Amino acid sequence: MRRHLRFRAAVLAFAAALLGVPPSPARADTFAASPTIVQVVAHADDTFLFFNPDLRKVYDFPLVTVFLTAGAATTQVGPGQPFSSTCLYGKSRDKGARAAAAEIAGVRNPTWTRTPLTFAGRVVEEDTLDQAPQVKLVFFKMHDAGDANYVSGVNHQGILEQIYNSGQITGWHEATMGTLAADGGSDCEQQYANQTYTKSQLTASLTALYAHYNATVVYGMDPHRFDSDPGNTDHLGAGGFTLDSVAAYHGPGSNGHVLLRPYRDYNISNEESDLDAGNAAAKNGDFLSYLGPDRGDIPGVYHGLYDTSPDPNNSFYSPFYTRQYSRWPNGSVWTATDGTGKLNAFAILDSQIQQWVETSPGGAWTGPTPIPGSPGLTPRLSVTVDPSGMVRVFTTRLSDYAVMTDVETAPGVWGGWKSLGTPNTSNPTLVGDPAAFTEQNGNVTVFVRNLGTGVSAKTLNAGSSWPSAWADLRGFQVRDDLAVGFGGSGAGELFAPSGQGILHWKQNAQRRWAMDSAPLTPAAIGKTQVSFAVNGDGRPEIFYADPDNPTVATQWTQLNGAWTTSPGLIGGSPPMLESVGATTAGDGRITIAIRNSGGGVSIVSQTAPNAGFAGSWPDLGNVIVGAPALTVDSDGALVVLTLELDGALHVNRQTAVGTDSPFGGWQLAGA
Repeated sequence: MRRHLRFRAAVLAFAAALLGVPPSPARADTFAASPTIVQVVAHADDTFLFFNPDLRKVYDFPLVTVFLTAGAATTQVGPGQPFSSTCLYGKSRDKGARAAAAEIAGVRNPTWTRTPLTFAGRVVEEDTLDQAPQVKLVFFKMHDAGDANYVSGVNHQGILEQIYNSGQITGWHEATMGTLAADGGSDCEQQYANQTYTKSQLTASLTALYAHYNATVVYGMDPHRFDSDPGNTDHLGAGGFTLDSVAAYHGPGSNGHVLLRPYRDYNISNEESDLDAGNAAAKNGDFLSYLGPDRGDIPGVYHGLYDTSPDPNNSFYSPFYTRQYSRWPNGSVWTATDGTGKLNAFAILDSQIQQWVETSPGGAWTGPTPIPGSPGLTPRLSVTVDPSGMVRVFTTRLSDYAVMTDVETAPGVWGGWKSLGTPNTSNPTLVGDPAAFTEQNGNVTVFVRNLGTGVSAKTLNAGSSWPSAWADLRGFQVRDDLAVGFGGSGAGELFAPSGQGILHWKQNAQRRWAMDSAPLTPAAIGKTQVSFAVNGDGRPEIFYADPDNPTVATQWTQLNGAWTTSPGLIGGSPPMLESVGATTAGDGRITIAIRNSGGGVSIVSQTAPNAGFAGSWPDLGNVIVGAPALTVDSDGALVVLTLELDGALHVNRQTAVGTDSPFGGWQLAGA
């Protein structure tokens, strides 16, 4: 035990030394609803492996973690195994979840109040941390897919993904632990046993749970399977049920303020590291707290007291400590200035794409107002403005990954969603998130990753309709997160992170897209979200997280027109999470904004047009969800836009025009 505690203390001390992010300044505005975060996972370790370090940023707020299964696989049960029954194994994993939650909350010698609660007619266990009662754990105690005692197919008996895919009509159901004698008999808690969940029942219970806690943000697991990565069946089922149950819930008091954020799971091992050393060390320590002290019964192998199954030091688990990836990161291009000079913002809220609009240029905001017909679309949006000044939105459809677009026919009036299909008819799950822009001649072009992991494009010529075919722009090993914009010459510039480095295309004199003969960066940089801005003299510059040290890296076009071929790290950059928001103000200076490793917003600007960046990064505070957007309003003032834990849009605008002008403080946008 002492060995574990010494290691845990060393991990936390290392993390504190490396994080280096000061506490966020006090907020100045009001919440649309009192924040409550609910996270829904399949197993007790999922929250610490896949939702972290975002998890650590919200422990001061009401936080409810929902565990759907007991996580009791029969591989750890039986003669010669650590547990004599699956119920005892499930209970031990529950202890690990409580230990790690208390550790993250900073509570020593924790005690818990355990209470039965009923949601839509089914009884679950709620555990409240007495010393920090905003922290709650809820256990549904369903069978894990790894429990061989629970045989799928018997009388339509199924596990999470099966009952989600089979639906209510067939009678497929899943039972709670203690329903079968093989679960452990007296080892099980009978008040939670002998309950069955159909698809509709589990959806209803989760929806009732959100309403009980007044959830404003829901963290969920990835609900969609990639053919190239079959994933974990319990994870996929948990993700699907979260997706459906959040769609049936409409925020506290049905006010519409609920934001869903799914996270990827095991497949993040295929991506580059994206966490700084401090967050990675803390995440590793949280997982060790969940596992419990090393039993020491297998020399050279860590065998946790609470969960004996994972070896935290092996090649399977080790990559998770340095990685966290949202399934659909919101990116940094979800705002636009329409033809009337008013800023618009877009995000998925209440399971629909919502629009916020300034009442007048530089004025207050209205919204959120749903775009009709937008349920069932992914949260990753690309926004551009047609030549007439009307805003156009692009995204993909969850059911078939078709690229979807809608355009205003008048400010705030939408013409209806149109499917542009997919270049990947044989395997649509590989289609990427769209990136779009409007060319100077009025053409609108949208880009996506294609089946060959290159880039495909489709162009709406001014005054015509969308073509049926997609053009193949070539490329290979593209990892999504495309970025597109205008260079100083008026030609389009397209950037795609790939396994070979950042690929680059530019429009030639005939407005055709030509790819550079070599990537901008020589080394593979994985799934890096690229952002784009233009220097005062028209030279393009890109920004992204450096994978070896996730601070802001930049590359730019030199005076001779050639791109720099190695990243330059911006001095003083705090560790960052997700993408960079970038824009150029009227004085020709670029400003960038990031979600820092403390969960707030940090910004920095060039010291002069076409020059380097300042060494200090003011922290604008708050705890945000996803990446910030940064833009310039019609008066020329910089505006930072974020989604916060109340499930609402918040903005922070400069008090005067000029890159060095101060920001006026966060304000709730709309209702």
